[in-house]
Amino acid sequence: MTRTASPAKQPQAPAWPRWLGALLAFYVALTVVAAMSEGVYDIAFANLALDLSGLVSTIGIVYCVGYGVEVVASLAMGPLLDRRDAGQVLVVSYLVKIGIFVLIGLSSSFLSSHLWTIVIAAAAVDFVHHVGGMALFVLLPRIVDRHTLVKIQGIAATARSASEILSPVAAGLIIAVLPGARGLIAAAGFQILALALFAGVLMTVRRAAASKPFEDTETEPKEETTDPQSLPSRREVASTIVSSRLWRRYVIFHCLSVLALSTLFLSWLPLMREALDMSAARAGAFLAFSTIGAVLGGLVVVKSGPDRIFASMCWAPAFAGAGTLIAATLGSSLWLLALGLITFGLGTTVYFRSAGLVVQLHAPIAVLGTWNGLLDAVIRVVGAAGILAAGFLFDLVGGHAVFVCLGLGLLVSAALWSRFGQTDQKNLTATPLHEGLPTT
Repeated sequence: MTRTASPAKQPQAPAWPRWLGALLAFYVALTVVAAMSEGVYDIAFANLALDLSGLVSTIGIVYCVGYGVEVVASLAMGPLLDRRDAGQVLVVSYLVKIGIFVLIGLSSSFLSSHLWTIVIAAAAVDFVHHVGGMALFVLLPRIVDRHTLVKIQGIAATARSASEILSPVAAGLIIAVLPGARGLIAAAGFQILALALFAGVLMTVRRAAASKPFEDTETEPKEETTDPQSLPSRREVASTIVSSRLWRRYVIFHCLSVLALSTLFLSWLPLMREALDMSAARAGAFLAFSTIGAVLGGLVVVKSGPDRIFASMCWAPAFAGAGTLIAATLGSSLWLLALGLITFGLGTTVYFRSAGLVVQLHAPIAVLGTWNGLLDAVIRVVGAAGILAAGFLFDLVGGHAVFVCLGLGLLVSAALWSRFGQTDQKNLTATPLHEGLPTT
């Protein structure tokens, strides 16, 4: 009897680790809960400011002050994140926000009945919230490998975008039940839940490390071994970034992209209201198409992997620019307007997540807090300037012209990023600080 040879076994794709599934589940829940808390306290502070002053401009003042303190936080707190445990800083930020919300929500009418206390409280929350976000940005590359980092950032983008649809509705219902300062109690509850979920994230990472899930030592997360006292100062880090041709190009290209994207992000509503003659309700409903694109964009980042981040930064601005031009020139057709918004949302999300990953993957891990803080401060100032300028330009030349110019600007940005070659990408880690400090 002739024995036939058994067919060769086909190689199987590596199984999805249980710890990774748990990590992503905890992180998605953390992102959603944090977005809910942010939505509640944003609306609560805005309503308190409006009720106390009776002026809509007061809301703008609250947001303007908050934006300013975030720039200060980026510059001042970056070095702290390099010299302290970023996880502990994040926990402290949760606790401080919980304390502020409970203090105002349960206190006497004094704290909730004076405009200056509301402005100070909102600014303090924005400051601490931004420091917490920076701490999480610094912490993630230190506790997970580069491939997991990309998955986390992509999933977080999708979860955050999906939350933007649900958060305003949930926040409105909560404020209706708990009007005035009492709505901040709900925000405190969300922060407590977020703190518990963050503990779940850390527990999952530690269990994964204990079971040695990282078989590839090249992708294993690196522990920080540099003595905090020997770390370079903020001035030395800034000097290194400025003296590096490649990091200068990154900053310039990124500023150009952010200048257009941040301006467009806040200008869709006036475009649809004034240039396309939509009602407020209809324009607001159409903004959901941009969110749909953002949800898809997060999934694209998940699939990209760390080796395709720069490729994403080339096509993502082109997508966002194409969507902008479609909406601005052909937006009278509702189908094309929806297509333009989806395309814009997808390109914008992929670009911002990819740009952040470039810093997380290429900056020296020991000074990632300072490095990112300096870049973030510059980007926020550029974004704020673009938003202010856009308002005046809308009145002078109209929304169509502004959107066409910004859409073309994004196409130019994509062309600039395409000149950032493979050699340039590798040489981002060739600065003097990279030689003596660990990288991700």
